[in-house]
Amino acid sequence: MKKLKVTYMPPLAAVIAVILWICTGYIGAQFFGVEGFCVGVLVGLGIYNVVRSIGTTVQFGKGNVIDCKYFFYKWKIDLEKIDTFSYSIESHLTRGGHYSFDVKFSYSENGIEDCYKLNTSIGREDIRRCMDGESHKLEILQVYRYAERLYPEKAKGYVESDSIF
Repeated sequence: MKKLKVTYMPPLAAVIAVILWICTGYIGAQFFGVEGFCVGVLVGLGIYNVVRSIGTTVQFGKGNVIDCKYFFYKWKIDLEKIDTFSYSIESHLTRGGHYSFDVKFSYSENGIEDCYKLNTSIGREDIRRCMDGESHKLEILQVYRYAERLYPEKAKGYVESDSIF
């Protein structure tokens, strides 16, 4: 069973990390005033960065289920229940020109469209690899290729990212 680590952070974990960040600032302010608030915000920022850097462990290669684990939170992507899957490169201008490689698994449940999304941060070297035809060296693309081998009819390949600009 193949196991890899991606930088994906589930939305609930992001919300919890931001709440912890705010709480440390508030607690610092309650006990030590303005200086405590500043220290609390810095400590909260450190906690946020640690929680964000944990990453998601992805296991695949045995059957049609992809197992994902972030800290104590676990979920499964059952490829049999997925309608389509694709990948894209997203630009995150708010993070100083940061890019991510996203794999999206879309499904419909009770008439409601939803998706699982895995992504990892990529840099210039990774983008160069993609342009040189060496995209297979990106670990997260191995997840997509595995799903593609099992269900080629569901694979959509590269999809242009949805942009607000």
